[in-house]
Amino acid sequence: MKKVILFLFIFSSFQLMAQNNKIILPGHTYNFEIKDGSNRTGRLDSVTADYYYINNPAIGPDRIRKMGVSKIKEIQITKDGTFANPHYSRYLFGPSALPQTKGEVYWNNVDFEYNTLQVGVTENLSVGVGGLLFTSLFSGSVFLMPNFKYAFKIDEQSHIALGSIFLLVNGGKNFGSNVSASLPFMVYTYGNAEGNFSVGAGWAHSGSGYGWAPKPTGYMAGMKRFARNWVFQGEGYFLSNNTDNTIYIATFRNIRPTSSWDFGFTRFQTGGSVFALPIVGYTLKF
Repeated sequence: MKKVILFLFIFSSFQLMAQNNKIILPGHTYNFEIKDGSNRTGRLDSVTADYYYINNPAIGPDRIRKMGVSKIKEIQITKDGTFANPHYSRYLFGPSALPQTKGEVYWNNVDFEYNTLQVGVTENLSVGVGGLLFTSLFSGSVFLMPNFKYAFKIDEQSHIALGSIFLLVNGGKNFGSNVSASLPFMVYTYGNAEGNFSVGAGWAHSGSGYGWAPKPTGYMAGMKRFARNWVFQGEGYFLSNNTDNTIYIATFRNIRPTSSWDFGFTRFQTGGSVFALPIVGYTLKF
């Protein structure tokens, strides 16, 4: 587990170094983080020895002193001048069918425990790996959840994605044996990055002698941006397509051009028992 944490730290460090030292190009849109804590966003028009000259569709031409900039990140911007939703390819946990952009990398943390690193390999294929941090550290076993998603467009409002989530557990001395499982899935999404609805299904398979689950798992999710900095999203999982065995997730997502915070709860119902857990999540887009 220490090697996994070290790899993530080194990878993130190189990503940040690359962002701070990259060449920026006129005609592209960037978010400039200023040393006083504010942000300025716009299409880059030109660069001089001392200033960046940008144009924001909402406020017009602007200039930024180079020495006052702490970080620069390229972003997408909407027609009305608002920064685009930076996290559209995935809800809190489950996927949408919208593809992750090629070269896009983001790290996500939920309740300090669950961490995910996702990479856009091509315009259609993204891969990632998640893991349980404290459970792995204190149990003596490693819990990893690799995943992949291949998404393609039917038309401007419709996308389909195929993929799988895997569970790999190194049993160690506490669990005694290794565990492996997978959840191949298919998802259909109607909408765009600012508002969409998804339905899908997965069929769980265990490599520990249980084989395929008796029934598939149903899935639905959606998100809607209702303010400049806020998105509401929800997810529902129907285990073995049974409404008495469900997981519901509801969160409000506070978004910035390259990061977001999630606040909400998860409700579990299984075997007649119901309980809920609070959610606090953070995502950073490199």
